[in-house]
Formats: sequence, C-alpha cells, structure tokens
Amino acid sequence: MSEEIVAFLPCRKGSQRVINKNVRAFAGVAGGLIQIKITQLLACNEIDRIVVSTDDELVMDIVAKHANRQQREVTIIQRPEHLATSQTSTDEIIHYVPNLIDSGIVLWTHVTSPFVGPVV
Repeated sequence: MSEEIVAFLPCRKGSQRVINKNVRAFAGVAGGLIQIKITQLLACNEIDRIVVSTDDELVMDIVAKHANRQQREVTIIQRPEHLATSQTSTDEIIHYVPNLIDSGIVLWTHVTSPFVGPVV
C-alpha cells in the first residue's frame, strides 16, 4: 500500500507588496491565485487530501466552495495569528505543519506558482 499524499497550501493574508494578492482577479480568473491553485490541486488524482492553512476569510470561502463539490478531503485550518505575520519565518511554518499533517507524503505548494499544468 502506498503512502497518502497530502497537499499543504499555506496562504497568508496581508501581502505588503500586492494588496489581496491571493484572491484578486488574476489572468482573467475571479478568485485569483487561490482559485487557480485549488482547481489545480483538485484536478490532480494522485493527491489524496488537501490541507489549506490561512488567516484569510476570503481564501477560506473560495476553498470551501470547491471543497463542498469534491469527494476528496479538503481541510481548511485557521492559521494562528502568531504564524500569520510578515515576520513569520518559513522555518516556523515548517515546524507547524506536523501539527496539521501527522503522516503521509507532504506536497508543499504555493498559490504564487500558478502556471503549473499537467504532464503531457
């Protein structure tokens, strides 16, 4: 039996350079980067479940709309405030992930890489 593959998608609110970066329209897609990424992840049959860690209610709403239409488990976790600042280090998030995902292979991805497509 193969190990479960869990996609981990951190998505912090409050970009300092691009306001509402994760949810504003992008490339003609309403819902923007999070809409694109959750659609990509849900289209990947090799992913067993998806965990989204965010402090952004708009991200939660967009992900929840997709999750409700899927057979696959999609978990939205409210990220603690102390891990949702611009000063939060990647190391802090790495240490946080085992609290959310305790087994399987973790596929760490970001909304800021929207141009990922299927292998053909």
